[in-house]
Amino acid sequence: MSKVLRNSASVVRACVLIRVRPGQHYQVAKEIASFEGVNSAFAVMGAADVVARIHVEDMKALAALGTRMGDLADVVTTETLVAAEV
Repeated sequence: MSKVLRNSASVVRACVLIRVRPGQHYQVAKEIASFEGVNSAFAVMGAADVVARIHVEDMKALAALGTRMGDLADVVTTETLVAAEV
C-alpha cells in the first residue's frame, strides 16, 4: 500500500489517465478512488476514460500505485503525468 502525505512540500502529485474496457468507467473509477494515495478518481470523456488524482510520499509509492491500477482486470492502459514543481 502506498502512503499518503497531505500538506507536505515533499509529496509527489500526479494524474493518471486510464483507459478501460467498454462500459467499465464508473466501476473502475469507484474502485480506484478507494485506493490509499488516490485523492479522487472520476470518469471523463476523451482519450482517457478515468482520471485519478494522486498524492503519495515518493516515486516508489507512485510506481506501486500505478502498477496496482494497471493490474485491474478492466484497465486497458494507464499514463501517469507527474506534477512539475517550478
